Amino acid sequence: MQTSSRAGTIALYALYSRLFIWAIAVASHALIQDYDSALELILPIDTPTQRLFKGVFGVFLRWDAFYFTHIAEKGYVFEQEHAFFPLVPALMRLMANAASKLLPGVLTYQQLIVISGVLVANASFILAAVQLYRLSRQLFRDEPFAFLSGLMYVLTPSGIFSSAIYTESTFAALTFTGMLFAAKRQYLLAAVTWSISSTARSNGILYAGFFVYDLVVRMDLHRSIVHKAWQIIKAIVLSLISCTGFAAVQAYGYSLYCMNDSSAVAARPWCDKMPPLIYTFVQDYYWYFEVKQIPNFLMAAPMIFLSTMGIVRYVQHDWDRVRTLGRSSRSMLIQGEGTSDGRATHAMAQKQSSTRKNRAAAAAAKGPSPFLSDAIFAHVVLWAVLLVTNVTTMHIQIITRAFSCMPPVYWYAAHQYRDGKATVQTMATTVFFVLYSLVGIILYANFFPPA
Repeated sequence: MQTSSRAGTIALYALYSRLFIWAIAVASHALIQDYDSALELILPIDTPTQRLFKGVFGVFLRWDAFYFTHIAEKGYVFEQEHAFFPLVPALMRLMANAASKLLPGVLTYQQLIVISGVLVANASFILAAVQLYRLSRQLFRDEPFAFLSGLMYVLTPSGIFSSAIYTESTFAALTFTGMLFAAKRQYLLAAVTWSISSTARSNGILYAGFFVYDLVVRMDLHRSIVHKAWQIIKAIVLSLISCTGFAAVQAYGYSLYCMNDSSAVAARPWCDKMPPLIYTFVQDYYWYFEVKQIPNFLMAAPMIFLSTMGIVRYVQHDWDRVRTLGRSSRSMLIQGEGTSDGRATHAMAQKQSSTRKNRAAAAAAKGPSPFLSDAIFAHVVLWAVLLVTNVTTMHIQIITRAFSCMPPVYWYAAHQYRDGKATVQTMATTVFFVLYSLVGIILYANFFPPA
């Protein structure tokens, strides 16, 4: 099957998955009474048409989606809204404004905002699935594994959160696209893409680490000092570019609360901090981590377990790769390729015992899974860092949807199915992906926590 055909198949499956989730959400909403009636403040149900609209589209308007919808319609009115970044609301408003001009009087502006949010999320999900397939194909040069990785994303356990008016899908599409550019060494395009992504979610700035890893950590130590300096400068410039989106969002918040001379708006305490970041303040002040959230670890446990197992499996496969930060590995020793050139690796290879060489050669002969390749070392490091961060400092119940933009999650899931054998791990992965998604649809569609 040709690459374009496989990409089209992934897109089609992604579309089918969104329609299936929508159908389940609408059906469960029709059968189960909402836990909360707050939705009626945004979508009135005074007429049969309004009730129909609420039943069809209201299933995607829950919890955080209220904030994105309000920002799209009114802009940033309340300080706590700055925990939600502006890219998705801006796209919603742009589409709603265009639709209101093309179809005046057909729907209310609030309804157009909601429809726009649903379209942005679901179109982004389809794009994200295709881009993950392309990224996997670029990194692994293994067509079946890339296709399987794309299918794993289609079955993502974040389920309805990738269709609701949230940032998960849009951020994932931008994340995977930036990673694809980086894999092709098109660093400037990657930096610009990640800059845009950081106007959707704050952790977009973390991808600057890929520039540091590729250009600095893995630099050729045998090159001239001028070359090394240039690599460092490039990494710094590209990192700064990738952070400009986040910086612009913070600058906007600063202008609202810290540069207003009117006595009606008192300066907030974070204005005098250095740096004055409204995002970190509202996260701590309004959305802070509490010990009472510990029961939510039960909801997060499957993703925590899957991630831990994947990271441990990757580390165990080649400790030398971890110890040298990816500059040396079994595959490099076997192929006689260096961390910077063949001579360096050859010298290291001579120091290995014959037993070690035989084990490495045997592993290579079997063809280890693409998931265990050197190509994703930086991805796994980021995965590990975010796992520790989410478990210790974040709202742990959102880890499943927060990790929906992490390619290693799907590469490890694909790794479980690569041999076509039904094992305990494959069964557990299947149950997690499918059952967690189905339960999440029903809970979210009817306004039940957690979300």
